[in-house]
Amino acid sequence: MFTLRRMAAILAVVVAVVALGAPPAMAVSQFQKLYQEPGAYEARFPDILTLDDGRLMAVWHRATEHVSPTSFGTVQVSFGTRSGATWSWVTHQALAHPATMADRDMRDPKIGKMHDGSVVLTFFVPGDGVYYSVWKPGWNNFTDPVKLVVPGIGGSALAEHGSVLALDDRGGRADQVLIPVYNDTGAWFVRATWQPVSTVRLLVADAFQLGANTPIGNGFTENYTEPSFVQVQGTVVAVVRHAQNMGTTSNQAPALVLRWDPYTFTGAAGDYTMQFVDVLASSHNLLKTHDNKVLFTFGDKAVALRPTYGILVDQPLQTWPAGPKVLIYNSGIANGDQANPSSVEVGSGTAADPFAFFTLAYNAKAKSTTEGNNQSPNGGSLWIIRSVASEY
Repeated sequence: MFTLRRMAAILAVVVAVVALGAPPAMAVSQFQKLYQEPGAYEARFPDILTLDDGRLMAVWHRATEHVSPTSFGTVQVSFGTRSGATWSWVTHQALAHPATMADRDMRDPKIGKMHDGSVVLTFFVPGDGVYYSVWKPGWNNFTDPVKLVVPGIGGSALAEHGSVLALDDRGGRADQVLIPVYNDTGAWFVRATWQPVSTVRLLVADAFQLGANTPIGNGFTENYTEPSFVQVQGTVVAVVRHAQNMGTTSNQAPALVLRWDPYTFTGAAGDYTMQFVDVLASSHNLLKTHDNKVLFTFGDKAVALRPTYGILVDQPLQTWPAGPKVLIYNSGIANGDQANPSSVEVGSGTAADPFAFFTLAYNAKAKSTTEGNNQSPNGGSLWIIRSVASEY
């Protein structure tokens, strides 16, 4: 477990936050509208990946509000061609039997691909916990959700914001996965085994706390939430959202970056390294590229409206830089709850088919009369933003 003293010592040597100055010009251009929810519905919290057959899969949270005791969000799914140019416009609920989650809010849907081509969908229900469901090649829908039970994690019900990570098969270890979760005690990762033909497809082994929520005096608490992971060669690289809370006010702090060897990990202090990177990153996403870089996209709390920025980290196994950060998307909507990006790499690297990144972003609907009273032409829309490495 990371102690506050250890964190403070490392934070003290981090270079001061780079002056923001004028916001940078948007270096990427809007590619296309993937989907627009009708009526009062919105498409929030999207995730995207590439299937083994080359198609793209996207999921998102469909509800009329961000949080509401009566707006029970469902998870929608759509399949796109490899180029992202064509999508199944007739989207549908992700679950084969939606009634299994009736009257529950299926928040923050995330998808992770297993080595056999299956896809694990995770989401959380506020006050209840994290659930997972499975899709297999040839299917149109996901299985009935199963609640993730993790012994040894106290506090309130679990939530999640990152995808299940299938580790490379190494050292005699096969089908090992990491599951990022958090609750009111802090951020965690869960170790489990993927069992594709079992009724319990994620067999939980244990869990380890990445950052403990700790009182630091004067009414403040160090808070660690929303962990997400990628694997770069034999190392897991994680980013955890970090904030200092006082009462109901959240003061965003530099994001926490961690690295460890998942094959030798025991939880001892020497098993991991950590660093605070100088961006106020919230609701972030990590994408490992074909050349072992990491595209780090996030909502920047240092900028009005929390637009989505990206940093391409050339050497993710070393100290992360604070930038340069590139503005990817800004809906311009004050109550739009931006950020929550998700990216995928496409292309084969040839002149005719170069590598590129697709990042999902969305426009919430304007809710007040002065903002259009739900009449915004792009309200409730989900967008694909295309960028390339040279733009970062």
